[in-house]
Amino acid sequence: MDNILKNKNILILVTGSIAIYKILDLISNLKKMEAKTAVVMSDEALNLIQPLCFEALSNKEVLYSKTQSHSKDSPNHISYALWADIAILAPASVNSIAKLRYGIADTLVLSTLFACQCPILIAPSANINMMESIQNKQNLKDLSKMGYTIIPPRETLLACNIVAKGAMATIDEIIFHIKKSFIKKDFWINKDIVITGGGSIEQIDNIRHISNNSSGLQSSNLALIFYLLGAKVRLISSKFPLTLPLDINITNVKSNNDFRNALKKYCKKDSILIMAAAISDFIVQNPKNEKIKKEDIGKSWNLELIQDEDILSNINCAFKVGFKAESNENIAESKARKMLQPKTLGGKDCDLVVLNIINDNNKIGSNDNEITIFSKDSKIFLSKKDKFSISFEIANIMEKELQSR
Repeated sequence: MDNILKNKNILILVTGSIAIYKILDLISNLKKMEAKTAVVMSDEALNLIQPLCFEALSNKEVLYSKTQSHSKDSPNHISYALWADIAILAPASVNSIAKLRYGIADTLVLSTLFACQCPILIAPSANINMMESIQNKQNLKDLSKMGYTIIPPRETLLACNIVAKGAMATIDEIIFHIKKSFIKKDFWINKDIVITGGGSIEQIDNIRHISNNSSGLQSSNLALIFYLLGAKVRLISSKFPLTLPLDINITNVKSNNDFRNALKKYCKKDSILIMAAAISDFIVQNPKNEKIKKEDIGKSWNLELIQDEDILSNINCAFKVGFKAESNENIAESKARKMLQPKTLGGKDCDLVVLNIINDNNKIGSNDNEITIFSKDSKIFLSKKDKFSISFEIANIMEKELQSR
């Protein structure tokens, strides 16, 4: 279960932007994740929303110019800054961004930010002309170099009634960045991870197809974990059951050939490949471009399939993780271990193999999983957990395997 933000102290500093109302949703979502929140408001923000709205959700006194006090046990910018495990300036106005860049602490929000000793995230929100001004773009670039994390704005209909990239990032996107700040690891920063997921889809005609029960949940959770750890992630999949961070590169595919072409394009010699997709062993020999009529088929239908070229064994990369699903426990381990062998011996040159034994207690498409991971020298059983937790354990095992080389 995802408990990354449980009991974390998250300080939210709000400025005078129309996007301020979305911070209510942010606090509500963080509360559901058992995080603790506190809010600091600028005087301009007070013109848009009452502090009581934030206090009702956060259960902590909002700090603004009239509540700031330096008497013992009273809230002030120093005590709130020291309390925070992470701080986020959201929505961040162009004015506050400029002052932060040049060290001007003439407001309570800025004074608090300068007193913080924790990671600081900035979620800008402004009219497109202000957002794209030379000065603002340079200020954001400079702040990024200083170590601040910039959460890019999104494109939508702005308050000025034009569609442009100036709106504050979505709540999901902000939370992804907050989580990433807590669990990213130097080992994974900027490592190139390519993940495949979902089940391949082979057309019979332009309406019917053959596929499998893969939900894409495990691959999407793997993509999310490696993003949070700091890697550069490419997810190649036929299914996307989760909302994922925008920084995860998505390639939507269907057929075996789609998977093959995408891997040729994106999986390089220095890439780490996690082949979680359920790729069909067989494809339709002669798919039709129009619906096959049942009267043309007859009482029975002998569908002609041919074995397709194995994709995984023909990929060269720095580190290869294969997935194996078996329903017969008697042969499952030997089949998984076979994938670790070189291609010349009939294997797939995998460095690790994740074995799923499919039965009534471990079904394809479920929200949890029970797996065994094989390397050339080890066998690690992971008992049933949700797929987010399983993905985190897979990442830890991969890290240890890579470090041992």
